[in-house]
Amino acid sequence: MKRIYWRFREAFFLLLIDLIAGVGFVSVSAAERFRQGLDPGEAVSGALVPVAIIALAFAIPHAVLSLRRAGFDQTILPITALIFVIGAIMIWRLRGWEGITQQVTRGLVPGIVLATAFIAWTPLIERARRWAVPIGLIGLALLFLTGVIGVQDETGARLSIKLGPLPAVQTSELIKLALIIFLAWYIEREGRAAEGRAHSLLCFRLPALRYMAPAALFVGAATLALVAMSDFGAVLILVALFVAMLFTGFETRIFFTIAALGLVMGLFVLLVLSQTWDIPATIQYRYLAFRNPWSEQLMPNGYTISEGPGYQIQQALYAIIAGGVSGAGLGMGSPSFIPLAHSDFILAAIMEEMGSAVGVAVLVLYAVLVLRILRIVLLLPRTQVFERLLLVGISVHFFAQVFIMAGGVLNLIPLTGVTMPFLSQGGISLMVNLAEVGIALALMQRVERKPL
Repeated sequence: MKRIYWRFREAFFLLLIDLIAGVGFVSVSAAERFRQGLDPGEAVSGALVPVAIIALAFAIPHAVLSLRRAGFDQTILPITALIFVIGAIMIWRLRGWEGITQQVTRGLVPGIVLATAFIAWTPLIERARRWAVPIGLIGLALLFLTGVIGVQDETGARLSIKLGPLPAVQTSELIKLALIIFLAWYIEREGRAAEGRAHSLLCFRLPALRYMAPAALFVGAATLALVAMSDFGAVLILVALFVAMLFTGFETRIFFTIAALGLVMGLFVLLVLSQTWDIPATIQYRYLAFRNPWSEQLMPNGYTISEGPGYQIQQALYAIIAGGVSGAGLGMGSPSFIPLAHSDFILAAIMEEMGSAVGVAVLVLYAVLVLRILRIVLLLPRTQVFERLLLVGISVHFFAQVFIMAGGVLNLIPLTGVTMPFLSQGGISLMVNLAEVGIALALMQRVERKPL
């Protein structure tokens, strides 16, 4: 019987995070009871229930990693847990039991189950490679189905599909992981042949069309489906994934050739769309709100930009300014004035009550998480092309989500509806992100075992 490799550093970090969760949940509940003129001390027992569930959830993958004697990276799981806990505290503050129950049952529990499955049974990754084409086709089918019969929200977008009494499923989250798996498989399968049989032209090497067409068609079809759904944040993420994985998988000269061809094709498509496609009103007004959230320009519904899409940006900026460096204190701010404070604008809510210092720290945690995953890419054997590309796609997925959403909240770029990984309230998005962490922890076990 193999000895257990005790991951003491990881265990210490997780226990520290459990303590942070306990203090945060109790502080929120105590502040709420204090405002109501009740005894704050009676808030302790109820607030510790979700803390215990969260602690148990993250202890499971830690235990499996110890049983499998994985001795390499001991920071990825604690960073994920810490980001999740910060978001869970704010969701508890904003939506109470209803919000945290949804976060745990629809996102955390299924996500931890998938992550633990990947960690405990690493051949699942080989299964994903083998089933890359069906996974991609199923993802595309779900997208097109959502575009046709999906649930329409107040902006006119169809982002999720609902079947009977089951909760709505945001299918765009599934296509991102499906695309990562498909591109990793395809580049591994055709990359060497495309490089070896490319034709030289001046300083470029032109790959045969048959090597690039399937991947381009897959991404193009997914993009068209997302445009039909009006999920333009997901379109940006798909483009980032496609470019990053092509750059990683091909020689530089071939990549720049592909990039140049893609740019020409993209400009041609933009030219055609500019003459034949009316830009959705949602995009137009979001862009105007980005330029001036306080604009008094009227929209067709009779509201001004400042009363519509600009309002949420205004409230986010007011909240960040009100919080300052140290924050107003848990339970002492007014994040409920921010629309969608528990999901799209949770970073602004955190910065109001916990301070901009915590907001910046969260962004740093994301950066460290991405860098740790990329470190595994560098240390994996070069023969494991699919696995390395898989991790590149996952790290770019995390980076793109954070960049798009943080930039939108701070009004540095036009706002698009994308969740912050592990932080925002979500079901499928949280489950997919946790599964991606599980894949990273599974592949981490293939690196030489040495504690870091």
